[in-house]
Parts: sequence; structure tokens; C-alpha cells
Amino acid sequence: MGGSIMENDTQIWERAQNYVLSRQSADSGFCFYRVWGVEESTAPDTYYAIAVLRFWGMAIPRSTELIRWLQSLQDDQGRYSSLTNASFGVRALSLLAAAPLWDPRPNLLNWATQAAGRNDTVDSETLRDWQCCVQLQRLLAPVAPLPEIMRSGAEAILHNMEAAAGGFGSHPNLIDSGNAWALQRLLGQPYRPRDQSFLHACEDATFGLRLSPDGASTRLEAIFWGLLQMVHLHIAPLYPQAIMAYVRACQPVNGGFGRRAGAIATLEGTFHAVMITAGLSRNPLLQTLTGA
Repeated sequence: MGGSIMENDTQIWERAQNYVLSRQSADSGFCFYRVWGVEESTAPDTYYAIAVLRFWGMAIPRSTELIRWLQSLQDDQGRYSSLTNASFGVRALSLLAAAPLWDPRPNLLNWATQAAGRNDTVDSETLRDWQCCVQLQRLLAPVAPLPEIMRSGAEAILHNMEAAAGGFGSHPNLIDSGNAWALQRLLGQPYRPRDQSFLHACEDATFGLRLSPDGASTRLEAIFWGLLQMVHLHIAPLYPQAIMAYVRACQPVNGGFGRRAGAIATLEGTFHAVMITAGLSRNPLLQTLTGA
């Protein structure tokens, strides 16, 4: 991590690396709560672990067994138990230079068709799902035209969640806005100038980036999405030291990172902390590992 804003925080990252490695389960997947006696690997935790280990340039332990476990998340019809498992499972395989055993795209198209029929559902979860759907389709077929049902469904959720003054969400915030901005990029849509104003309005001398312009709190996920957008727009944050002070405050004694100061550590929180440092140092691995 030479050249990054945390290059002198060697012990912080050594502790984080030990935390991530300690969360690998017997099946070779990863699970943030396995130390509580539960061996239950999940696709999101496994993706987060692989991404940060790749960022640190570390070998992925038991990678052959890990690939087999990730491939086992799909049935012989190409189906996954959820869109979340499909998205994180396929992305994790991609980071390992592997692929699912069956093409997930027919079932991904089926999900989009069903979701488009519920286009009156407008909330954060639906926005995240559409972002995952389009991102996965682009990963699986990067040069093929996006199926029209996916494009129209994604455009509809963006339209329904956009705020006239900038940002996205029923109460505009950096997390919903970050997912929306990532979805806009996947669709090839231009950014809206008012979104840059919204982004600047979230900057804060104490937190670095607040969850929303009128908010009094933040979390690592919000900082991650805000900083990712700044990287895409070639904007330098006003308060990088405040951002890193908040990141440090989110690391408990076990070495991982929680979503906010005082929260339990998770692999997701650790991923966000590592990607925030990548954004601050403009490390090109940020976009490779997030795909956003």
C-alpha cells in the first residue's frame, strides 16, 4: 500500500489481514461470524475477503477448494438461491479467474422480467438489486447489448428515486446515490451536475463525508460510495484526514472494521475500509475490485 494515505499504519493493516484470514471456513469460503461457532460461508463475505486479499497482493488460501465452493452455489439449471448470491458469487469467481459452471444469464433475465413487473416497488433494496443485476450482466457479457427489459427496469428505478436537488433516495443519501451513480455508469448515462453539488454538500470536517447533507452521522459504506464517485469525477475530497480518522475509529481489537465506530467488525466493513484507502490514494485496483 505504498504511497497511500495510510502507508505508515502498518500495524492496522497487519491486524486487518489477520482478521480476514481468520474468517475462512472449513469449506474454504468466508464468514465474518464463524468465530461464534457457526461455519456458514456466504457469497458476499467470500467476495469481500477475496477482494481485499487481492488488493493486498496476498495469495488466496485454498483457492481450488474455494472455487469449487463458489461454483456449488449454482444448481444445474444455472440458478442461484438469490440475486445476491449470484452477484457476489460470480464476481468472486471472476476475481479468481474462474467462472460458474452454467451460464447464469437466462435466470438473470428471468429475475429482471419479474422485477420489471413490480416497478411500483421503489426502495433502497430494489435499487441495489437493479445495480447488481446490470453489473452482473455486464460482467458476463461485456460487449453484448443490454437486454431491453434490464435497461428499462434500471432506468425506471433511477427515475423514481432521483431527487430534483441532487442525489438519490426517498431521503437522498450517499449509499442510495452511490448505487444509483454506479448504475448510471453501467447504463452509459451522463452524470447530472446537481449530483456533484449534492456530493460536496455531504463533505464534513469531522466525518469527511456525511451520510446526507443534513445528517449528523456517517458510516463506512457511505464514505465508500461518496469517495468512489469522487474518483470517477476526478474530485479530491476536502477532508481526507477526517475520512481516515473515521476509518481508524471503526477498527475494533480483532483487526477488522465495523460499519461505524463502535460496531462489530465484518468482512463488508473491512472491504469498505480498504477500498476507501484505495480511493484516497487513487489506486487503480479500486475500480477493478469493485466493478462499479
